[in-house]
Amino acid sequence: MAGLAPDEDGLATVEEWGIGSFPNISDRGPIWGAFGVFGQPAAIVVTADGNVLGHMGALDKAGFQDLVDRARAA
Repeated sequence: MAGLAPDEDGLATVEEWGIGSFPNISDRGPIWGAFGVFGQPAAIVVTADGNVLGHMGALDKAGFQDLVDRARAA
C-alpha cells in the first residue's frame, strides 16, 4: 500500500521501483487499519493464498524486493 501522507504520491514509487506487476493500493488509512498497520514506514503484501506478510520499518528498493520475493515463495 502506497501513500498515506496527503501530499505524497506513493504510486510514483511503484513506477520508479518497477513493482507494478501486482496490485498496489494508494491508501489514506482505512485499509492500513484492516491489516494492523499502525504507522509508517510499513509494507504489507498479500500472498497468492491470501496470507499477509508484513514489515514494520523502512525498506529500500532491495528490502522491498526481498519482501515480495518471500511473499511469492510462501
